[in-house]
Amino acid sequence: MARCILPLVVILVSAAPCRAQPPKLFRDKHFTCATLADAANHFIALGERAAVKELDSLILDWDTDFQGEFSRNERIGWVCRILFGPKEKEPLRAPAYGGHHLPYNTMPLSNWPLYPVARSGSTYFVLSEGYTLAGKPEDPKEYLTYCRRTGRFRKEHVPTPTRSQALKDLEKLRQSEAWKAIKWSDSGQGFSYTISEEWAWGFIKAQAERTPER
Repeated sequence: MARCILPLVVILVSAAPCRAQPPKLFRDKHFTCATLADAANHFIALGERAAVKELDSLILDWDTDFQGEFSRNERIGWVCRILFGPKEKEPLRAPAYGGHHLPYNTMPLSNWPLYPVARSGSTYFVLSEGYTLAGKPEDPKEYLTYCRRTGRFRKEHVPTPTRSQALKDLEKLRQSEAWKAIKWSDSGQGFSYTISEEWAWGFIKAQAERTPER
């Protein structure tokens, strides 16, 4: 009997542990409000040190990252906006990865403290995906370091919304003073733009509509 058990013990002890898959947000192009919340909760459950270590391991070289269906580095930025709150009164800055197709001049951090993420009710939404870049994007590792140094890691779990809750919070976002203050057509010294509000809203709305009712 001992001869049969010993090889099995050796195999179990020597076998390398399988690494768990990253959250769905980092595996699939399409995401929902629930996907975003689940990703945040995954890292909150790990605790700050382990969460930062795993996020660091997900970072790609920008040349490689831009070749995928979506930017993993960008989504790390989204999660960081939820995971880290400010130690002081001023909100943390957004990652300097480039510019979003949004009217940034009328979307100050005072109105959008989690930009390019937004919280409405208990639901988190991504305002825009993809960057316009003129120059070199910030190293995601540097942004992680900034968040740890300047921010406070979240301990409370994020509510995972149902579709009905996400749609309810979506309507609150549309009726908020912050949204109403956005100028979708604007100009000034050195800039001029017209951006489709309906196109931007459609991207946000899809996140709520694809959220499962559970």
